[in-house]
Amino acid sequence: MNPASPPAPVAQERESNRALLDERIQAEQVRLLYGGLLVSTGGVLLAVAVVVVVLWSVIPTHVLLVWAACMMGNQVWRLYLRHRFNHRVPDRRTVARWATLWAIGSGISGMLWGAGSLLLFVPDSPVHQAFLMAMVVSVTSAALLLIGAHLPSFYAFILPAMGPLVVRNLVEGTTDNLTLAFISFVVTIALISFGRSYHRILIESLRNRFENEAMMKRFASQNEELDRARQVAEAAKAQAEAANRSRTQFFAAANHDLRQPLHAMGLLAGSLAEKVKDPDVIALTNTISASMEALEGLFNELLDMSRLDSGTIVAKPVHFSIRQLFDKLRLEFDAEAAAKDLSLRFRARSTFLFSDPVLIERTLRNLISNAIRYTSSGGVLVSCRMRGGVPWLEVWDTGPGIPADQQERIFEEFVQLANPERDRRKGLGLGLSIVRRLCALLGHELAMVSRPGWGSMFRLKVPAGREPPMVRRQPVEPAIEPGQLSGKTVVVIDDDVEIQAGMKSLLAGWGMNVLGYATVDEARSAVVAMASAPDLVIADYRLPGGGDGLDAIDSIRQRFGRDIPAILITGSASPQLVSIAQEKGFHYLLKPVMPAKLRTLVNFKIKGNGSPRSQT
Repeated sequence: MNPASPPAPVAQERESNRALLDERIQAEQVRLLYGGLLVSTGGVLLAVAVVVVVLWSVIPTHVLLVWAACMMGNQVWRLYLRHRFNHRVPDRRTVARWATLWAIGSGISGMLWGAGSLLLFVPDSPVHQAFLMAMVVSVTSAALLLIGAHLPSFYAFILPAMGPLVVRNLVEGTTDNLTLAFISFVVTIALISFGRSYHRILIESLRNRFENEAMMKRFASQNEELDRARQVAEAAKAQAEAANRSRTQFFAAANHDLRQPLHAMGLLAGSLAEKVKDPDVIALTNTISASMEALEGLFNELLDMSRLDSGTIVAKPVHFSIRQLFDKLRLEFDAEAAAKDLSLRFRARSTFLFSDPVLIERTLRNLISNAIRYTSSGGVLVSCRMRGGVPWLEVWDTGPGIPADQQERIFEEFVQLANPERDRRKGLGLGLSIVRRLCALLGHELAMVSRPGWGSMFRLKVPAGREPPMVRRQPVEPAIEPGQLSGKTVVVIDDDVEIQAGMKSLLAGWGMNVLGYATVDEARSAVVAMASAPDLVIADYRLPGGGDGLDAIDSIRQRFGRDIPAILITGSASPQLVSIAQEKGFHYLLKPVMPAKLRTLVNFKIKGNGSPRSQT
């Protein structure tokens, strides 16, 4: 017997525990699938209705009705399965059968959408072709985060749904159709890659959760002797700390791994929209970009919800300046407000608060984002006011307002009063739910006042603080004169080949002269030979070799002796990084960066508005 091998009973117990853990994970996957079916069914039936209405005059009536009836029949059958599932909680012997039934339903749904690409295709109408493609891509993207929990169901849906779309456009053979076929193929590959990453992350998260639960149960039963209880407590502390570090690393890896492909896809879709001339293809690329933006928003909000639910977010109250926090938020939202022609104002006295500044910033960010999104004219005011000797943080807007009987519902998950059509460009209805959870975690009172037709005001009560030791910062003045994008020179620094290619193509399509480099050293060497300073620097934060995006921006500024406008692109903005951005006078963007948002900020920087200045 190998002395390094564990005894047979121990090995058998480990194998048994591993099998039980796999069964729990599979059962949780199946529960997630059936739990999200109501929302999925509503979206599918709405999409079917839209297809029937739009194609009613160009597709034979009996073909449309038969296809729609098959889609409805499949959904009814799946709802019946959900009903049975809820009334017969599956045990370990039947979980696999319930998963198989779900995969069959997903496969049928995918085949019906694929059949729609063939039966409902209008050969002589590029508009209807682009519409059909947009519907299939949108439904597939929306379904990804539900069926991604179960890979067999995911493949059973996405392959028969997207494959016929590619083939049908290839068969047509025209330039427009070949372009649509290429886009469909790229989107399919991207969705498969995203779905696999999402599935891997979900399984790892469930495994960590169940292992931690099992660990805690084992520790609870091992308190027979005082000495053993002490040893167990020490071991539990060490393992809990290791699990905490592992969870933090997991979220960081998930943040980076999922943002990178979305970032590259968004840039490539934006570049394609700049190069093609056909209005139908342009509309289609805009639809793809909107889908990518929706996935970005969904990812950010679900990641926040997951962290709050898992208890990995712990409040760390300190004394901090609200003026500095307002400066950071202005840095993030001033370009977005300017793009909608809204005024964005911050008002605060020299007030200091006592709370967790990171969580307060996240709370205000959700409230400001909502206010800008739903306000079409007027503006947004963010203030810190004293009421009864207590500081209140308030976000005012001149939006549509909220009826009194709906003011409690808006804090529920996925509730959007001003978005009955479920337009993903308007978010997912998680922002205010996250705000309420953050306020509960911090122990801060949250209130709102709203009047339909006049606007809304959200406020939270935060304990007063005292002034902490501060480092004096020098304001940064804008460094360039106003101008247009055409002919402007921009330096792009990013080591990812696909992202750099997409960024070059996108910026060149706007008429800019683009110089691309992969490392800080490459950029330093290149700018030495430049006769004049570039108009803008766009740098990724994480770069190979020595130095990062901050070093690259500093080197170029030092070479020309001026504060050249700069944009830092990062997968995760830490509070320290945000402070540095404020101090050095440049903006940052979180990956994935959507082309429309990038263009808004590039225009903002080039016109001389790019250096954030304190106006609080």
